[in-house]
Amino acid sequence: MEKKFDVLIIGGGVAGMTAGIYAKRRGRNVAIIEKFTLGGQVLSLNRIENFPSQSEIDGLTLGQMFAKQVKHLGIGVILDDIEKIDFTGKEKILFGKKQTYRAESVIIATGLASVPLGKNEDDFLGRGVSFCAVCDANFYKGKDVCVASKGGSGIKGALDLAGVCSKVTVLDSQDMSKFASNFKNPKIEVVSNVEIEKVEGSDTVEGVLAKLNGKEKLFKTSALFVELGKRPKTDIFKRVLDLDDRGFIKTDANMQTSQENVFAVGDVRSGFLKQIVTACGDGAIAGQLA
Repeated sequence: MEKKFDVLIIGGGVAGMTAGIYAKRRGRNVAIIEKFTLGGQVLSLNRIENFPSQSEIDGLTLGQMFAKQVKHLGIGVILDDIEKIDFTGKEKILFGKKQTYRAESVIIATGLASVPLGKNEDDFLGRGVSFCAVCDANFYKGKDVCVASKGGSGIKGALDLAGVCSKVTVLDSQDMSKFASNFKNPKIEVVSNVEIEKVEGSDTVEGVLAKLNGKEKLFKTSALFVELGKRPKTDIFKRVLDLDDRGFIKTDANMQTSQENVFAVGDVRSGFLKQIVTACGDGAIAGQLA
């Protein structure tokens, strides 16, 4: 059985939720389709100091405040994963794992995804492999952990982990020797030119097998945090919408994409500034016009 709406929003981060709020207040029949839970990337931020009206707030609290307003307005929230889309007709069709959906307008707010390591890390997700240091640091309090990094991408995550872990080893695929010589944190070791080959363990992560200076070395660890950066979640839109050279969706000033009545907002949209406040602005515009 298919479900029909005036407006469907793919993604429940702050951009998607704001779009939903504005569309709902216009009297539109609107729903947010989210794979996991409302909040998106903001939930992983431990401290936010540049969101207007809040001198300092953690991401979890802010995300919950957004979600509370969404629920207060009666905006539908559908837990599903959209795998395929059809934007060719006047009515847009979204094919989810659970169901098929139709809408007059679609707002894409899929945000960013973590860049994968591309080894066997998926075998240990939730059992020692994590893509969010600030989210999962407390699970490894007092333990030794490793961070997969590229060109220093894992340093921030390492600093978050160092607050609770005994030792943090940053395994960087590039030459970080100059940085490491000046970096002063007794709990963090930065190792350069590391090629991670495999995550080792039985039920949970026990080590990371890597190649260092042409030789294999096993780094014993309780966890591996993959901090290789982010990329836009636009795979299903590649042959449907105009994307920039980095894979972000191109839009005009009204958040309109290359397809009529399809909008893109927030981090997934091609643009200069990726901030919570700009994501809200994008969502407000799209929600008003969709």
